[in-house]
Amino acid sequence: MILRAAVIVLSLAGLADALYFTLAYYGRVRKARWAPPALCAREGSSCVAVVRTPYGSVFGVPNSLPGIVYYGLLLIWAVAGQSVAFGFRLGMTSYSITFTNLLIAVSAATVALGFYLIYALRRILRTDCPFCYAAHAMNLALLVLLVVAR
Repeated sequence: MILRAAVIVLSLAGLADALYFTLAYYGRVRKARWAPPALCAREGSSCVAVVRTPYGSVFGVPNSLPGIVYYGLLLIWAVAGQSVAFGFRLGMTSYSITFTNLLIAVSAATVALGFYLIYALRRILRTDCPFCYAAHAMNLALLVLLVVAR
C-alpha cells in the first residue's frame, strides 16, 4: 500500500511537470509572479527554451505529451490496486503480459530516454533545467517502485 501511495504522489508530480512542459512547448507559459525564478516559470527561462530545441519533441509532438499518458496510466495502476493481464496470439503461440510488467517496460524506456536527454542537456545544449532533472529523477524512482511492487 505504501508503494502504491508513493507511485500516486510521484505520478501526480510527474503529471504536473509534464503539463507544465506541454504548456511551455505550445507557448502558454508566461512570467509567473507566484513562482520563484529557480523554478523556470517564466518565458525565456532555460526550461522553456529546452522544449523549443530538437530534443524537446519527436515528430512534432512534445516529449511531455506521452508523459501525460504515462503518468495517467501509473495513476490508474496505483489506484486500481490489482494488475490486469493482456493476452495475444502470434501464430500458434499465446502470450500474456501483466499491466505491471508493461508499465515496467515503459518505465525502463523512459529512464533510458531520460539519460540521453540529460546527456543532451549537459553536453550538447550546455544548459540546466531543474524541472527536467526532477522529471527524470521521478521516472527513475517510479521504475524502482514498480519493480519492487511487482
